[in-house]
Amino acid sequence: MPSPEEQAVEEVKAKLGEHFQNYAIVVQWDDGDVQYEFNNALVGKALFRETLSLMKREEELEDEDVEVIWDDEEPDDFGASEYE
Repeated sequence: MPSPEEQAVEEVKAKLGEHFQNYAIVVQWDDGDVQYEFNNALVGKALFRETLSLMKREEELEDEDVEVIWDDEEPDDFGASEYE
C-alpha cells in the first residue's frame, strides 16, 4: 500500500495528465531525497532544462543593480483625451 505522500504524487500525475499533454514534477521527501516524474522523457527533460534556464535568468535579473525612479506626480490633464 502506498504511503500518503506516494499517493499524493500519483494523484497529482493523474490530475496533470487530465489537463496537460505533457508535464514534469519534482518533489522532495522529508529525508531530503528528490523524486521527479514526467509523462514523456524527452519533453520532461526539456521542461526541466527550460525551467532551470528561466530560474537562472530571473536570478541574474534580481542581482542587477537597477534604480527605479518613480514619478508620483500626475499630469494636470490626467484622464483627458488628446482629442478633446
